Amino acid sequence: MTKHLITEKRFGAFFTTQFLGAFNDNLLKFAVTLAVTFNDSLRGTYSPGLLVNLIAALFILPFFLFSATSGQLADKYDKTQVMRMAKYLEPPIVILTTLGFVLNSVYILMAALFLLGTQAAFFGPAKYAYLPEQMQARELVLANALVETATFVAILLGTIAGGALMSHSSASFAVYAVCGFAFCVALAGVWSSRQMPLTPSAQADLKVNWNFLTETWHNIRFARNLTQVWPYLLGISWLWFVGATYLTQFPLLTKVVLNASPGVATFLLFLFTAGLGLGAFLCERWSHKRIEMGLVPWGLLMMALGGFALHQALIDHQPAARQVDLVQFFLDPVHLEMCFLFLVISVGVGLYSVPLYTAMQAYAPRISRSRVVSANNIVNAMFMVVSAIMSVGILWLTRGKVLWVFAAVTLFNLVILIAWCRRNSYLLLRARLLLRVRARQLQLVQGMEDPPPQGGCLLVFPTLLHTDYLARMSSVSMPFAVVLSGRLKSSRFVEWLRKKEFVFEFSKLSEDASQRQLIQRIAKQIQAGQSIAIDKPMFELLRKQYKLDELPLVLARKGVRMTVLEFFEEKTKMDGMNRVVLRLREESPPF
Repeated sequence: MTKHLITEKRFGAFFTTQFLGAFNDNLLKFAVTLAVTFNDSLRGTYSPGLLVNLIAALFILPFFLFSATSGQLADKYDKTQVMRMAKYLEPPIVILTTLGFVLNSVYILMAALFLLGTQAAFFGPAKYAYLPEQMQARELVLANALVETATFVAILLGTIAGGALMSHSSASFAVYAVCGFAFCVALAGVWSSRQMPLTPSAQADLKVNWNFLTETWHNIRFARNLTQVWPYLLGISWLWFVGATYLTQFPLLTKVVLNASPGVATFLLFLFTAGLGLGAFLCERWSHKRIEMGLVPWGLLMMALGGFALHQALIDHQPAARQVDLVQFFLDPVHLEMCFLFLVISVGVGLYSVPLYTAMQAYAPRISRSRVVSANNIVNAMFMVVSAIMSVGILWLTRGKVLWVFAAVTLFNLVILIAWCRRNSYLLLRARLLLRVRARQLQLVQGMEDPPPQGGCLLVFPTLLHTDYLARMSSVSMPFAVVLSGRLKSSRFVEWLRKKEFVFEFSKLSEDASQRQLIQRIAKQIQAGQSIAIDKPMFELLRKQYKLDELPLVLARKGVRMTVLEFFEEKTKMDGMNRVVLRLREESPPF
C-alpha cells in the first residue's frame, strides 16, 4: 500500500511538497544555529545558549500569532491553494537569509527565521486538514506515519546538509552552498505543490476574522469545547515541547558536555530523527491500520526510562581535554551508550506521536478541521516557547549545565505518563490489551471507517464469550464496557477491569432480577455518555422481555442520544491465516 500511495498525486505530490519544506526549514535553521554557536564574530556579545534558544522561540512564535488566521483561510478556501501560496513565500525568504550571512548580521538572520516560521504557520493547518480529505479512512494511519517519517527524515537530511556545508573551511563557500542549495529546494517545493489535486472548500461562507489576537483566543476556546479532540491536542503539544527541547539543545550539549565537533551534533540529530521515523513506522505496524491509543503510554514510558538512563550517563561523563571529532566520538563506549539511549527516547516519541495526530484528524469536525489543526499549532507553539523559556531559565540557574534541561524533560515525561494513565483508564486498557491480545487474534472491523457517533452506543456482537471478549475490545477502536454472562476467573487484570467498570458480569440471566439489573446498567451507561456491549442473545432477550426498542425514545426525551451498532461475524483467510471479520450492519435495528 505504501508504494500505491506514494505514486498517486493525491498523496505523492503532497508528500514531496511537505518533505522539501521540512528539509529547507531545518537546513536553514540548523545552519544559523551552528553559525551563532561556533562563530564568535556573528553573535557578538550574546551568549550561544541565549541565541540558540532565541532562534527556537522566533521560529515558533509565528505559529502562535498566525495559525488562527491560516486555519480560517484553509477552511474557507481550497486547502491546496493555501499551501501553494505559502510555498511561493519560500524563495524570497532564502534570499533574505543569504543577505544575513553575507552581511554577517545576526539580526537579519533572526528576521529571516521568523519569516520562515510564518510561512510554515500558514502551510501547517491546510497540510493536516488535507490528509483526511484526500485519504480513505483505512489509509489515514499509514499516510500519517509516512508524513511523520518523511518529516523526520527531512529534519535529518536538512540538518546533515546544513552541518556538512557549514563545516567547510571556507566561510564564503559555506554561505553560498547552504543558501544556493536551499533556493533550489524552495523552487522544487513550489513545483511539487502545483502537482497536488485541488481540495474543495469546507466552509466557503466562513467570514475571516483578520484580528489574529482575538481569533487566536476564539480558536483555542473552540478547540477546548471539542472534548473528544482537546486531549489529543494537548498530547501533541507535549510532543513538540519534548522534541523542541532535545533538538534545540543538541549543539550546546555537543560543545559543553561532550566537547565534540559540530559533526557530532549533526550525528545526534540524525540519530534522534531516525529513531522518530522508526517509531512512526512501528506504530503503523503495531496499530494494524487502526487508531491505536494504547501505543501512547508505551511511547511515554520509553521516553521517561531512556531519559533517566541518559541523565545518569551524562552526569558521570568526563569530557575529553581536547575537542573530539566524529570518529574519536565513536571510540568511546560511553558515547555509544548515549547514542543507544537517544535512539530509545526518539523511538518512544515516534510511537507517541502518530496515534495522536491520526485521532485529531479523524475526530475533528470536517467543516472546521483546519481550525482545529490551527488551534493545535497555536498550543504547540505555546508549549515550544515555554520549552525555550524553561531551557534558558535552567541554563541560567545551573550556569550553562545543559544536562539538567534534559533531566527536567524526563521528569515531566514521567509525571505526565502517571497523570494520563490515572485520569484516562481507557488509555491504560488499550496499552495492556496490546500485550494480551496477539495480532492473529485481532478481528478485522469493517463499516466503522467514520468516527463513532456522539453519545452512548449499544454495541451488539454475535457472541461475547470469556475466550473472545478481549479480542472484541481490542479490535474496535472506541471505549466501551462489555457485559458477560457468568463470572470470569479472577486475576489481577480481571479485578482491575471490574474496578474500572470495563466488565460487568451477570449470572443467571434467565431470572427476571438479573435481566432488570442488566437493562438498568445499559440505561445508566448510555445516560452517562458511555458505550456498552452485549451479545446477540442478550439483545434479543431484552427486546422481547423489556421492550429495549423503546429505550432510545425514553432517553431522547431526557436529551440523551443512544445509537445501536450491531455487528455480524464471518470468517476469511488472509495472509495465510484464518481471520474473523466483524461487519457493522449498514442499518441499525428498528429503534
